[in-house]
Amino acid sequence: MAPSRSAQVYADFLLRLLTTEMHLIDVGCGSGELSLELAAEVGHLTGIDGDPEELELARSAAEASSTSNATFTVGDAYALPLPDSEADAVFAHSVLEALDRPAEALAEMSRVLKTNGVVAVACVDYGGLILAGPHEPLVRRFFAIREQLWQHEGVSPYRGRELRGLLLANGFRRVQATSTYVSYGNQDAIREFGIGRADDCTDDWYAESAQREGLATLHDLETMRDAWQEWSESPGSYVAFAWCRALGWNM
Repeated sequence: MAPSRSAQVYADFLLRLLTTEMHLIDVGCGSGELSLELAAEVGHLTGIDGDPEELELARSAAEASSTSNATFTVGDAYALPLPDSEADAVFAHSVLEALDRPAEALAEMSRVLKTNGVVAVACVDYGGLILAGPHEPLVRRFFAIREQLWQHEGVSPYRGRELRGLLLANGFRRVQATSTYVSYGNQDAIREFGIGRADDCTDDWYAESAQREGLATLHDLETMRDAWQEWSESPGSYVAFAWCRALGWNM
């Protein structure tokens, strides 16, 4: 199976700090997949996201799982809809790399945190990509193109390595930065990952953006798609991504 998108995988560095008395803010919560697991560890969780449709999915999932201590609110990372000193902890998974003003978002997280409250942030870092398997130059090219497309849109594929410096520069103390790998290393995970990337090669956003920016032709994209399909069935295939995480305490 593919790596679980669970709190044990993506929020393990925060879990040990949570207690049932805490109010936890999940910034960029999306459909609430991680939020609902985190809610089981705290007194109350507030999920915040800019996409109302994603938040409706989160509310439906909370209702389906009988989670009564989680609320989901439309909001902006630069202007969190919360009063000062409201939260004991703030979690932001895969958020800061998508922001062109991460320092402003961290200032907002600091504002809503109580004194001695903790912020926990995590970002993938493409500098830590490990990849093996057939057609390696082609499948690596897929990621090189995606990195460039993200950068055109203001997303930083290397924000993970900056987390320690960002937290310290924005007034957090006792900052602890770590890295871990999320790995795809069995046949089910490889097949799911490879077919997903093959589909991405013809996805409207990826294909149209790559051609518009002169990064790939339609023939290039079809060749990469075929390479990913073969990669997905190879016993020699493996991929892992580095995730950088940091904890910091509010002044």
